[in-house]
Amino acid sequence: MKTRVLIAGAGPSGSMAAYILAKQGFYDFIIIDRTNLPRQKPCAGGIAPATVRFLRQIGLENLIAGLEPSATMQTLRLVGPDGSDNLFSSNLKARTINRKIFDTALLGIARESGAHFVPDFPVKDLITDGTGRVCGVTDGKRSIESEVVVMATGGHNKKMREKYFPDTRPLRRMVSRIGWWKNFDLPEGQLEMIFDEEIRPHYGWVFPEGDGMVNIGLCVYEDVIKNKNVADVFNGFLDKYYKERIKKAVQVGRLLSYPINTDRSVKGIAGNGMLLCGEAGRLCSPATAEGISFALESGYLAAGSIIDAYSQGPLNEKVLYGYEKKCRKAFNLRLRSSAFFSAIVKTRLFPGLIALGSNPVIKRIVNRMIPA
Repeated sequence: MKTRVLIAGAGPSGSMAAYILAKQGFYDFIIIDRTNLPRQKPCAGGIAPATVRFLRQIGLENLIAGLEPSATMQTLRLVGPDGSDNLFSSNLKARTINRKIFDTALLGIARESGAHFVPDFPVKDLITDGTGRVCGVTDGKRSIESEVVVMATGGHNKKMREKYFPDTRPLRRMVSRIGWWKNFDLPEGQLEMIFDEEIRPHYGWVFPEGDGMVNIGLCVYEDVIKNKNVADVFNGFLDKYYKERIKKAVQVGRLLSYPINTDRSVKGIAGNGMLLCGEAGRLCSPATAEGISFALESGYLAAGSIIDAYSQGPLNEKVLYGYEKKCRKAFNLRLRSSAFFSAIVKTRLFPGLIALGSNPVIKRIVNRMIPA
């Protein structure tokens, strides 16, 4: 197969890029994924306020309105590393939707707009020309040649990342573990975040998903748990905080682990014939591991850069790689602010900040800030 643009990965960033391209009348592209949708993703599925705002800005606010089951989060229970326990009550303006449902809906509107989707095409390797420029992908048996490759696969293949990706910075990865339970004792509309000392500066959580389902998970830097297995760390977390509540719940499906790519700034996400979106470009919050908002917006910016690069006919690579500048403007402040928050979590100051939450004045301020 041959195409002008190949989008590898049908998650939020890839599907958003496909939707925008098709919506703008650019149809010479193919979007592929290693499997077909719907498919289970090991992700908490938090639709953060940043995601809601972005969808509203581009006229897709109704995308998540009818997706069910889902849950609206209105209260936050936050447990600090010193055991302090605070409940913040507010309209958090955030929802949780299982990624199986959300990703399928997003790909659906891309296909309805004219996107050509090829499922069951796992990217085993990239194809390069004589100069080292990426010009397609292969699954080991089939190949797709293209002028531009949008990498939206997460960038978890270490060999591929180190061989082809422009960003050569050392990667400090997070790893996560997540599972789903039915009939878990959780107040309606409440999420819980627990900053346990063993996994600090990251946290464990319980997110409601609607219809009596919750997902429970944790994320942590690989070097923080050192030689421990994340599955063992997660089991210890469940036993420490949810032993009695888990006994009364029913586990649905199996527990899943997954890596998370993140960094504190944007660098090397355009070049060598590629645009890197979402986690492939390390666009994910260093503090919370939230990545859906970054993925959607980076896919949107990638599509815009592609359309601009072809606006005069042949591909203008200088315009195409302007994507990186757009992403720096869009994400650097958010990434650095997130990294700053993560640094505070590691200090003695953090438990004190949580304790201040019991003060009625501070609580009102926090309640106003959380939706932002």
